[in-house]
Order: sequence, then structure tokens, then C-alpha cells
Amino acid sequence: MNKRLLPVLLALALPLAACERSPTPPDALPGDASAPVAASDPATETAPDLPGEFVVLTNEPFWQARVDAAEVVLSGPDVDGRRFRVESANDADGARVVHARDEAGSISVILLPGPCEDSMSGAVFPLAAELTIEGIGPTPGCARPADMPAPAPPGG
Repeated sequence: MNKRLLPVLLALALPLAACERSPTPPDALPGDASAPVAASDPATETAPDLPGEFVVLTNEPFWQARVDAAEVVLSGPDVDGRRFRVESANDADGARVVHARDEAGSISVILLPGPCEDSMSGAVFPLAAELTIEGIGPTPGCARPADMPAPAPPGG
């Protein structure tokens, strides 16, 4: 072995040796039908707690997107009630991703779990979201289920 290569190999091997891994339990060896099932891959998890119909609001620019299974209706600067036909709606990594299109362009909406505070009013929404319109964005915003009234700002 080349003596100059040995320190490099040792330097690469030491961090691996510092990792602690628990030994594979005997009941989890390949081919054992009684082996415990591995945890699911987060990239393939669905978002069952996210509503199928929801409203997204953003600030600067002030967009509102109402999303259901068939369409996304966009209102905001220079547009009122622009309708996009939903082409796909998928759940991945705990989020819902909706892609829609009309004859003039496209919109993508990502719905995320967890509370979101409106940066201007301080109102707290149950969900967060991002809009990408005509490939521009993402613009962050807050979201709520379509059947939920808009949350009131604090003290309001």
C-alpha cells in the first residue's frame, strides 16, 4: 500500500467508525417474514389531514386562490376570478401540490400543514401555502379550509 495514501484512508474511515449503529436484531434479518416493518418513507407519505378544498391568501402581492378538485380560481392584482383547470393534485412529504392551467398560463399551489400567521393582520390560519403563478414565485401565504371563515386578526 502506498504510504502517502494511508493517512487519507484513515481520515476518511474515522468519521465512519464514530457513527454508532445498533446491530440488526436477529428477527429483522432478510427473508424473515416476522421481521418488523420499516417506518414509511416520508417522500411517499400522503397528507390525509389537509383539506381538498381550500383558500390561500398572500400579501404583497395580494393574491387569493380558491382551490377545489376541478379548478383554482385566482383573484388579485389585475385579475379577478381567473379560472385554471386542475391538471394534477398530489400529496407528498406531508404537503398537497396542485398544478392547474388555463389557455394563458399556469399556477401551482402547495398546501402545507401547521399554523401560519398573516404577516400584515396577525391573524392565525391553520395552514400555510405557496403560490407560483406563470412560473414566478413561490409567494408564501396562509391558508384555510374552504368551509372555514377567515380568521380574525388579534383583538378584532
